Amino acid sequence: MVESYVLGLASREEQLEFEQLCAANPELRTAREAFELNLEQHAVANAVAPPAQLKQKVWAEIQPASLPVINMQTRNSKQARVRSMNWGKYAAAASIILLIGSTVLNFYFYNQSQSYISKYESLVAEVQQVAKENKVQQAKLDLYESSMRLMNDSNMAVIALKGVANSPNSRTTLYWDKQSKDVYVHVNNLPQPAEGKQYQLWAIVDGKPVDAGVFNMNDAGALAKMKNIPRAQAFAITLETKGGVASPTMTAMFVMGQV
Repeated sequence: MVESYVLGLASREEQLEFEQLCAANPELRTAREAFELNLEQHAVANAVAPPAQLKQKVWAEIQPASLPVINMQTRNSKQARVRSMNWGKYAAAASIILLIGSTVLNFYFYNQSQSYISKYESLVAEVQQVAKENKVQQAKLDLYESSMRLMNDSNMAVIALKGVANSPNSRTTLYWDKQSKDVYVHVNNLPQPAEGKQYQLWAIVDGKPVDAGVFNMNDAGALAKMKNIPRAQAFAITLETKGGVASPTMTAMFVMGQV
């Protein structure tokens, strides 16, 4: 747009529009002035000086004794040729500048577009990551809020499971719904299980252990829901093979508590 205006290639409507834009945009006006200056400097640098003897010939032509029409036409013809040659130089110089300017601008805008695309993709990835993290945090918050409601429920029987000789410092709290008979485990202090191992809850019913389910340590950080147990006299937790076993390993018991 700048090049078309300065070189006189723009229509009258385009010229008016460009002048209005220049009035409102100092950067565009600066770009126009810079292009005009570069064009002028290039034209001056490539100007062709007239021959040294041209002055004497012109002077001789304008003497009173030398005013035939033919001489005037010759002089005009020579001047026209000089102007034509100079204009050709200017046009060539302008074409070169236009080509160079277009190439530079294209390269600049291409790099800018690539930079914006990269920034946009990076921003989208960050937004998606934040949304994913927010979703995880919201799920944890919902779990803890649900756990607090259960802990404060008056229908819950709270059973403290204390460490046995195998692990005297272990502690776990059991919440047993008196109405629904649902059982929930809250780990206070249990050693982190080894790879391939998992804690399993047992309900002692009429002196026999009944599987009440397995739980992960991260789940039990809030409340881990176990199997429904209609009645029991005691509860215990053992460390078993991941996935649980059919009968408890008594030497691997960590906590136990009476109802």
